[in-house]
Amino acid sequence: MFNLQGIFNNIISILDSITFSIGKNEVTLTYFFQVIFYLIIIAILASYLNKVLRKRLLKRLISEYGIRYVFASLISYGVGAFCFIIILQTTGFNVSALTFLGGGVGIGIGLGLQGVTKNLVSGLSLLLERKIKIGNFIKFNDTEGYVTEISTRSATIKLEDGSSVIVPNRQLIENELTNYHYKTNCVRLNLSNRVDYNSDLVLVTEVLLLSAYSENNILKNPPPKVIFKGFDDSCLEFELWFWINSDNMGIRFEIMSSLYFAVEYNLRQRNIRIPLAQRELWFKNYETMNFLPIDKADNHITLATHQALTNHYAQPDTLNSTGLLSIKELLSKVEYFKTLDDLQIRKLIEIGTLKELKQNEILFKENDPGDAFYIILSGSVEIFTETLNKTLAILYRGDFFGELALMLGIPRTASVKAQQETILFSINNQQFDRLLKDYPQLCDRIVEELGKNQEELYQRREELKEKGLLKAEEEESNIIDWVRHRLQSMLTL
Repeated sequence: MFNLQGIFNNIISILDSITFSIGKNEVTLTYFFQVIFYLIIIAILASYLNKVLRKRLLKRLISEYGIRYVFASLISYGVGAFCFIIILQTTGFNVSALTFLGGGVGIGIGLGLQGVTKNLVSGLSLLLERKIKIGNFIKFNDTEGYVTEISTRSATIKLEDGSSVIVPNRQLIENELTNYHYKTNCVRLNLSNRVDYNSDLVLVTEVLLLSAYSENNILKNPPPKVIFKGFDDSCLEFELWFWINSDNMGIRFEIMSSLYFAVEYNLRQRNIRIPLAQRELWFKNYETMNFLPIDKADNHITLATHQALTNHYAQPDTLNSTGLLSIKELLSKVEYFKTLDDLQIRKLIEIGTLKELKQNEILFKENDPGDAFYIILSGSVEIFTETLNKTLAILYRGDFFGELALMLGIPRTASVKAQQETILFSINNQQFDRLLKDYPQLCDRIVEELGKNQEELYQRREELKEKGLLKAEEEESNIIDWVRHRLQSMLTL
């Protein structure tokens, strides 16, 4: 049998016989391997300590992962370095000799480790300044994705296809990048759209806004906006501005695709054309083209041929009216808005919002503030009074309610609930105030229309008086002056 202990002792003797100097210290190869072993153990323990600090101990004190990472790294590295120095001293090694190594390391950093040092400093800068955080969606050069990790040397970005890109920290510091989460939680996207010159611009605005409101991932606040960009050679150019949560930037293409489908469908339902690009075709030798009838007198294509070509290449008109409700037409039926021109109607549509109700959901109750006006786009609602336990009316698709309460700022006289799933177009008091401020002359028009229903106005004023909500000077004023005063007071709020 082999004498294993003897072999081991021989190996140790050989390693002990090999020595080299570090400063003033004579170091054997055995001692060197012992130090390497201790260093590996310390590195493992420091890594474990780092993990415990990040995920347990510091998590209670520091919520931001990046800051926890910095402190956990500094503490674990510091503890590891301290333990390593203690081990060296207890084994008789003169630590002052490490100054020689420190100088060598400094030269190494100056010559070959500049990139590592820059990445380390950049990583600490990113983690401490917190301009880029874990979970942020960033755009860097041609790379777009979520930041999943920021370490002291590099950052990991998860792309939309599921792969990850590791970027050195100094590149994130030295180059321009876009952070869609920095000091905001929403991002604006733009959808370009072109329509035919014969299109109703108010109807185009309505279609684009309703398409945006129909998408669940598009925010209602800030509300979508329709921008008329100008006149092109063959079309009118529009742009739909809408906002999504910054967290949804990873699915923005899916949102845009869904919105494009909705816009195309709604435009087609309203018979609004998306024009084809127009091109002029010039024929050099008419005589050689037997398929074209030529007017011999002036050597031009005949009018009938021109119309035939136009009809052949024009977009086919296969769209039929589907009887869809237009918010523009519904607003025009409200007697207080009948005199508004297309620009003012468009403004009403633009400032309005969609509201969805589930079956039996209460929209508002009796005596609630009159803060909105509603048009029913689909479904139906029941208007009832709880005090009398009586149904006053059932309103259906195309009906509207709440306009008087909105304009006069008076409480609701009845409760409203949805009989089925219902979609409403609403204009609240803040939006209506904005309209009056943009169009002050509209106030006089509304007063004039309200004055035609003085009996109802007297009734509403008496209800306010009974509830103690009417000021003394309002009780004796002329009914028209009372209406004008309440409308103008809305402008000064």
